[in-house]
Amino acid sequence: MPGRLDVSSMTARSAAPALRTRSRWRAHALSCLVGAAVLSAVLSAPALAANCPGTYDGRGRVAGLEPGGDLRLADGIVLRLAGLSLAGASGEPALRAALEEIALERDIEFATAGKDRYGRLVGIVWLSGHAATLQDELLARGIAAARPEKDVLGCMPAWLDRERPARDAKLGIWAELPLDARDIAAIRTREGRFTIVAGRVRSVGNGRRVDYLSFGPVWRQDMTGRLEKPARIALEARGTTLAELAGRHVAMRGTVLEAGGPAFDIVWAEQIEWSGAAPGTRQAGER
Repeated sequence: MPGRLDVSSMTARSAAPALRTRSRWRAHALSCLVGAAVLSAVLSAPALAANCPGTYDGRGRVAGLEPGGDLRLADGIVLRLAGLSLAGASGEPALRAALEEIALERDIEFATAGKDRYGRLVGIVWLSGHAATLQDELLARGIAAARPEKDVLGCMPAWLDRERPARDAKLGIWAELPLDARDIAAIRTREGRFTIVAGRVRSVGNGRRVDYLSFGPVWRQDMTGRLEKPARIALEARGTTLAELAGRHVAMRGTVLEAGGPAFDIVWAEQIEWSGAAPGTRQAGER
């Protein structure tokens, strides 16, 4: 009727904003709970992935050696030693001699995350009767260098400790490594191959998707480390920002690529080592 107030309609209209507000808050709360669960999963995943394998379920006997130091087991399986690289220019003869001495015709146990693109099993090998892994033995002798790989990143701290005495004593491959970051000609001879380069970081650059560690004044001709976002985040999780590496003596591990000047793609923080000295101080042995 004209002039009559529809109280029920007014009540419904006045209540609608409050209902919508409560709905939005419920949706927001649910979103926060889901987000927290996802964040928790994301944060816990690296910790799980970073574990160094400790369960050796594989069994076999080393029947022969393949090129590059791969192990050929009696059942025909080819096993590549995870987390190792010859790195130096002349390491394979020494590697083969060491493997013939300590692994050939020996029973082994191994932990593996699966096969690589060439169909080889990739694993950490434990020699029956030995107190250390085959990786530990080769690193300690200076025959190979530790190489960061996805499934064994958690092993890197121990492996770096294992290789350090040989490195300090310039044994084996360490007689020629690390390459001086200023020696562009020497670095270029390793293009497409894994190696280790060390020098003082001259400057740090930030891009939209990639950050840079530059070892010379002209990045288009000097050595550069190109850090992808996950590596930067992992570096910061260790308590070091990229900017704090400017002026420090840094060693990088990676495959040499051409990007105007030679460069490494730094995918994992484990590819970088740095000294604790304050920026601007000279390191022992530096010119």
